[in-house]
Amino acid sequence: MADTRINPTGPKSGDTANARNDLAMPGIVPTSDEELRDFYAGNTEYRSRFKDRQLLTNAFLEGYHESLFYYKSFYDDLEQFGNPETCTEVFYFIPGFNGTPGQVRFGLPSLTKRYGKDIFLKSLYLEEFSSKRPTWMKYSGRHLQMRRQKIIQDLEQMSARFPRIRIIASSTGFYDFLAVHAQVKRSGCEHILYWISCAPDQISPPFTEKMFYALNGFTYEGNKWYAYPNQQILKLFNPECSTHKQWRYQSQRKIFFKNDLESRFSCFGLLWDYTSWDCISKMLQDNLDTYRQDGQPIELETHVMAATKDGFWDDSSPENIQQTLDKYIVNKRVIYRETSHLWVVTPENVTDLITG
Repeated sequence: MADTRINPTGPKSGDTANARNDLAMPGIVPTSDEELRDFYAGNTEYRSRFKDRQLLTNAFLEGYHESLFYYKSFYDDLEQFGNPETCTEVFYFIPGFNGTPGQVRFGLPSLTKRYGKDIFLKSLYLEEFSSKRPTWMKYSGRHLQMRRQKIIQDLEQMSARFPRIRIIASSTGFYDFLAVHAQVKRSGCEHILYWISCAPDQISPPFTEKMFYALNGFTYEGNKWYAYPNQQILKLFNPECSTHKQWRYQSQRKIFFKNDLESRFSCFGLLWDYTSWDCISKMLQDNLDTYRQDGQPIELETHVMAATKDGFWDDSSPENIQQTLDKYIVNKRVIYRETSHLWVVTPENVTDLITG
């Protein structure tokens, strides 16, 4: 197939620090875990990028770098599943900020329950976004362009082959698709969009940012990064700080653990994850600026799963969420669940989303 990709808009002028060329590093796929560990631990150029280190930064970095090589259930680089030659339904998965292709397997029981075992699923994947690459190395203006180009390329190639593609966007992955949806040539292919764990189009830093940045933070490529803890008791302050969920559905009982689905590392007896509100905001803004050049909301049939106790929204009431959805989606069905951002993604909820 000829390469008909359209080059999306580059980084904004105010994002120059975040648009530098990525640090040269060993290729993710052919490089051994030992070589990558050595790179993160001893590469002088890489280590020199960490500015304004705080009291415990080095201890947290050591724990995080080690976690990149953990055995993982869903947080990995699985790029596709199923047989494209015999499939009856086709899916394309766009993970959100710091997500990975393999996370879609968490939804496989729902997909096969609804559509049977003869499905083909492809995920958005680039080496630059590998699960073995630290989060701060993934997200730059240049990499965001590559990510959007890959969505266009994947969907154009799939559209030329299949009559219908069901696109699943997770969290902020929706805004990656929003930025390029007008450039995707459907070639007569039917597209249906599912957005699960819908995310706001702007995110405010939590009140704990200053506290944890002063403990373990650093600046990398112009963005402030820090690690925040996960502990069940912290759900009182933010529902996204849970470590697990006691799932119940009819007669079924199961414990889902967050570190099977998302990046988590151990330090001082707690689970932690790194985030940067600076970086998330820049990525969202760049996607929205690119979208507004076309200014056309999504007209595809769209199904949305929203959490009304979502810690990433300043106000996760249905009314406020609806106002955001109305900006970008025309033809939509919205399901609300009284739970948190991650734990809205349970099997029965995914089934409800894809059944409508």
